[in-house]
Amino acid sequence: MGLVRSPSMQSGDYLEGMFRDYVGGKTKVRAPKSSCARLFTMFTYLQFACAIYVTFLVYYVSPTIDLPPKPDFSWATRIAKHWRQFITQPHVVSHYQEAASFDFSSPSVVCEQETIDFVQKKSNDEQMIRIKRELYDEVLEFQKKSFGAESLPELMKMKSKWGQGRIPKINVILNHFKRKTLCAQLESLLHQTVPFHNVWVLSFGSPNELNLRRIVQSYNDSRISFVSSSYDFKYYGRFQMALQSDADFIYILDDDMIPGKKMLEILSHVAGTDKYKNSVLGSIGRILPFRQKDYTFPSYRKFRSKEAGLYLPDPAYGITVDRIVQVDFLSSSWFLSSDLVKTLFIESPFTFMTGEDLHL
Repeated sequence: MGLVRSPSMQSGDYLEGMFRDYVGGKTKVRAPKSSCARLFTMFTYLQFACAIYVTFLVYYVSPTIDLPPKPDFSWATRIAKHWRQFITQPHVVSHYQEAASFDFSSPSVVCEQETIDFVQKKSNDEQMIRIKRELYDEVLEFQKKSFGAESLPELMKMKSKWGQGRIPKINVILNHFKRKTLCAQLESLLHQTVPFHNVWVLSFGSPNELNLRRIVQSYNDSRISFVSSSYDFKYYGRFQMALQSDADFIYILDDDMIPGKKMLEILSHVAGTDKYKNSVLGSIGRILPFRQKDYTFPSYRKFRSKEAGLYLPDPAYGITVDRIVQVDFLSSSWFLSSDLVKTLFIESPFTFMTGEDLHL
């Protein structure tokens, strides 16, 4: 039995009693050592777990370094990334249910041909022809004196990053709706003097989607993909898709444009020169008219008006283009570097109803 210290007991008597009990073999009642050890171990592990948790918590909630802000075009990237699910490779056999519904015929069987019934109008207004021609001559002369307007032979003689064994990666985007020109475009692209890297055929809200898909599958080329959506993304869709490309250049074509067999060679050579490396190249362009006093622009077809701007080339007024000319924006085709595509989406558009003038 242990010693209980009474209030009248002195310190020496208390210690002497404790010593006597210990020597006499009497056991003092106290907590087992094993229980304390387990409790200590448990608290040690608990502290370690808390330290790890706090470390990860601080890492994830801590503010990032305040770097200079970059242009935010994430709104376009999010939409474009969502479209990846629509890309189907014709040679992928995993889509067996979809593939079973199609007859994989050769292109000669499924291809559709279309003769564009379009008669180029010719103006018979001599005064209007003279006004337009004089304006074009003035623009061309000004550009020759200020920064040059080279002819095609002169452009091909310029030193370029591409050529002599160096072939750029070119991603071609074909935007289709109703026209039956896909086969003609693909045949031209397959026989280019400079090969393409990828071809994406876009069908956004097109009533001809089924036939377009069959044509792409009939070529059985892993470089040619089909992208479709029931929603019509209008003018922005083709450029938003271009954001997802890893190629050096993007070449976007409307369904009324069939490129010549040297087009990729010419465009990539010019885009590889120091002078035109940051340019957007194309076949058709528009020089905007002069702004009027009421801040509106006159119609291009405004009767006998020199201020109505230029459409290049314009066979209606006998205007042909045999030199590179700077314009305000392009139409129907665009050849540009992948980095330049991003500049189109630095700012969110005020409306999605604009056309080719979205570059402005």
